[in-house]
Amino acid sequence: MVLKIMSRHWLLSFLVGLALSTVLLVHAQNQTGFISIDCGTPKDFAYTERTTGINYISDANFTDTGVGYNISSEYNSDNLEQPFLNVRSFPEGSRSCYTLNPVRVNTVKFLIRASFMYGNYDGQNKLPRFDLLLEADEWDTVQFKDASTIVYKEIIHVPKKNYIDVCLVNTGFGTPFISALELRPLRNGSYPTDPGISLLLFSRLDIGSMVNDKENFRLKDDAYDRIWSPYTKSNWVTISSPFSVHNSRSYYLPPSTVMQTSAMPENGSNSLVIDWEPSDPTSEYFAYLYFAELDQSQADNETREEEVFFNGEYWDGPYTPSYLSPHTVYSLYPLSGQRLEFSFNKTKKSLLPAPCQCA
Repeated sequence: MVLKIMSRHWLLSFLVGLALSTVLLVHAQNQTGFISIDCGTPKDFAYTERTTGINYISDANFTDTGVGYNISSEYNSDNLEQPFLNVRSFPEGSRSCYTLNPVRVNTVKFLIRASFMYGNYDGQNKLPRFDLLLEADEWDTVQFKDASTIVYKEIIHVPKKNYIDVCLVNTGFGTPFISALELRPLRNGSYPTDPGISLLLFSRLDIGSMVNDKENFRLKDDAYDRIWSPYTKSNWVTISSPFSVHNSRSYYLPPSTVMQTSAMPENGSNSLVIDWEPSDPTSEYFAYLYFAELDQSQADNETREEEVFFNGEYWDGPYTPSYLSPHTVYSLYPLSGQRLEFSFNKTKKSLLPAPCQCA
């Protein structure tokens, strides 16, 4: 059934390729089709968020219940994005919903993101736990480590109707609330899955990232306004390029800022490995890998050829990354296991180590 499929299929994005990052001037996204809702703000309130450039509007026209609150002043800071300064809380009823009406212009597929920061808005200092539904099906459970933690829940979804209901459910462990709700149209050819399957985000890693002071970040040159997590290891070497990495024909449009950084194993003979142990070994994952060559001198004069192995078995390749042009490789079937490991290996023909720009 759809509920079970939604709860067990996860999206794992990797940016695989090559990137000391120079500061680049990037243009804001084309926000056509974006729905960006700051929850708990007064009716007709609208603004452009100063750090992301995203245009937000009030949630008053998307729900008919709930109460707006500001977070406690002790959790307010100059670095906090504006949507997290307030929340909409739902103290009454067991289920409270938002209704989104996306504009379907050349797309039927959407990225939907719900964001939460408690910030002791109610003065109770009690972290709630509640459920999130998408079109009456289970999406995920929302819970917090502390009052300042920002929790993102993201899903890629093809709606069955012309509207989308996102609901918060009181499960008896505190009052549900929400900080922001966002929808982004995707190209139809991106993230292919079987009909009826929605993809929950598990991880989106920026390998070799120069953004090392944040747990999560978003970029103005990301056409889909995705949230990225910096990722590196002590035995990796970070590499970068000052030049734009772009392919407008790609369904996935990985942002150039992310593609311009990468990592390689410190010992060029070793493999570059990314692994994790799922809390539920029956969970199933779809992986998306992005590759690009960042060093023109090496692209012209030496061979870089690599293969990808999953849990010790051949998965894809061999291939040679194109210079400054991202290439996407993705799983055709869901992946699962008690331990999941991607290994990027150079081939015998390759004179250069295998890089990874996972994102």
